[in-house]
Formats: sequence, structure tokens, C-alpha cells
Amino acid sequence: MNRRLFTVATALGALATAARADDPRATPSIASGEESTSRLDRAANAIRGADSVQSALAAWMEIAGEMLPIVQMTALVAKGPATGEAANGSAGDVRRIFSTVPSAYSVGGWKHLSGSEWASHVLQQQKVLVASGDGALARYFPDHALLWSLGTRSLLNFPVVVCRRTVGAFALLCGQEKISEEAVAAVQKLVPCAAAVFVVAGNSAA
Repeated sequence: MNRRLFTVATALGALATAARADDPRATPSIASGEESTSRLDRAANAIRGADSVQSALAAWMEIAGEMLPIVQMTALVAKGPATGEAANGSAGDVRRIFSTVPSAYSVGGWKHLSGSEWASHVLQQQKVLVASGDGALARYFPDHALLWSLGTRSLLNFPVVVCRRTVGAFALLCGQEKISEEAVAAVQKLVPCAAAVFVVAGNSAA
């Protein structure tokens, strides 16, 4: 594993500020700012000490699951230009590097998603996507029926950005339609902790 890249990820995570408390009726509790800072520290330490990309992302998921009702998770690496640059032939190319449901979403294999509304929102505009309910899932994901059968009621995509480039994205499959903005913001603060994992995985997949 590239220790230098993991050290960079730890530094990025330390820059995140604490999240505010959340409504426990909507999503798992987000308690005090002190606990949020503790999650950042735990995520950074878990990633730094992980022995593989898989174990690093599994540890990240466990911590994110304290804030969101995650039932499954996948993660993918992406290649393409920095935001604002002209698209090229590889813009929108993605490869799955982690999956808790390999029978449905297996690891490996590049897919070209350029031109889709999803790719524009997540990969190019680098915005978090929250698709809640069957209608929203159908809008962004052709396989929405499969997602629904897996217990997915909301799917959240968090782009992973390094030096203005989208190097990957998390896909968090959640079991509730109601997802609070506070919970989304809190998990988003954890994303930079995992940035180096996507860089390492992307280099291996190149």
C-alpha cells in the first residue's frame, strides 16, 4: 500500500469540521460535534492502518453507517478531466472496486457512462446525488428494480475529488426514503478521508 497517499488522506480528513446533531427519527443519530470529530479520526486511522483497499472501504462504511441507514455499499474509481475542462474519450469511464453485493454488482470491468444524467451530476459537476423513492431511483438508475429488491429506498452518491479531479464515488444504498440534509453533510465530511484509497485503487486498475 502507498503510505504517503494514505497520509495525505488523513490530512484531508483533519480539515473537515464537526457535523451538527441530526433528527434521530430520520437517520441514525448524529450526536455532538465532538463525536463527529471522533468519527473523522477513526476513519482516518482505520484507513491508514488498513491492509487492503477492501478493508479500508469496509471500515469507512462501518463508520458512515452510524449516520446513515446503509444496507449495502459499492465504490468505483473514475477517470476523466478535471471539472471545467473539455471532455475526452475517457470522461465518464468508471470501474467498481468495492461491493457488499457482488452477486448483483461485481467488482471489476470498466463501464462508459459519459452523457448520462448521473455522470453529469456526480462525475462532472461533482455534486452529491440523493435519489430517494422509486421515482428518483428510476430517473438515475436503469437497474432501479434491482436496487428496490435489495431493500434500497434511497441511493446516495458521494463524488471523491482530489485536486479538482473526480477520482471515484461512493454509492450508499439506504433502507429509508427520508434522509436528512444533516446526515448527508456529516457523511460528506468523511469522504476526503478515503480519497487516497481511490487513488491507490485507480492506479492499480489503470
